[in-house]
Amino acid sequence: MMKGWDRVLLVLVLALLIVPAAAHAGEWKWSNDEDEDEDYNWKTWRTPRSHGGFDGFGGFFFNVQTFESDGLDDLAGDMDLEAFDGLIYTWGGMGMGHVGDGWRIGGGGYGGGIATDGVYTAGDGTPYNRSLEMSYGAGGFMFEYSPWMYGPVNFGVGSMIGGGGVSITLSQDTGTYTWKKLYGQYTDDPDSGDNIRTEIDQGFFVAEPYVTVRVHILDWMALHGTAGWTLTTLRAAEWSFNDNELTGNGPGLDLNRPFYRIGLVFGG
Repeated sequence: MMKGWDRVLLVLVLALLIVPAAAHAGEWKWSNDEDEDEDYNWKTWRTPRSHGGFDGFGGFFFNVQTFESDGLDDLAGDMDLEAFDGLIYTWGGMGMGHVGDGWRIGGGGYGGGIATDGVYTAGDGTPYNRSLEMSYGAGGFMFEYSPWMYGPVNFGVGSMIGGGGVSITLSQDTGTYTWKKLYGQYTDDPDSGDNIRTEIDQGFFVAEPYVTVRVHILDWMALHGTAGWTLTTLRAAEWSFNDNELTGNGPGLDLNRPFYRIGLVFGG
């Protein structure tokens, strides 16, 4: 089964292939009309351009996804850990090419995660390191309508449509490990669980409609900020453990909430 990070890497590779082709397609479209081609070619942001912004660009961004999960908050409390703050932090990249009349197409993806950890002291005085982690990634095809440019500022609306994955990992250890003690949890009667790790995961469809603003620092570089809404098919009843579907519900996790990102793009 393809995990979330595998999807992100695949999407980034596809983006690198799509963007140059898309930019070339845009140039070919206009090259048959000399007057329109003259307006289409690169100019400084001080001159109005029909496509508003780069012909083609690529860049990176820092993404913040908001979420809610009463189940994970309750679990953190039961593990004697602090609850999550409702924000998942990820890094990613994207690339797009202008194909005419203010439209761009391309692809992008991102991934990252958060964790809460601490030390639990058992009744016999044994300290246990405990952690609860969540990893999240998504990527896909992107399209954008961005014809509006006022001075150095370019405005656009668009969406990403693709797939994503999320995993929840619980771990506990005493800080000392031996091979015998590790494999002893899988032979005869299992040990008490001094050093254990459990991970569940789920893949889903994702769509991210958004609005974006790019401020040109240079003709070939711009700072961009984006805000949007994440829509997923994530379900409490569709978690898997070791590629086996869980019986009953796993933790409820609501990712259908706003996201915010900021980054740099480069093009010409």
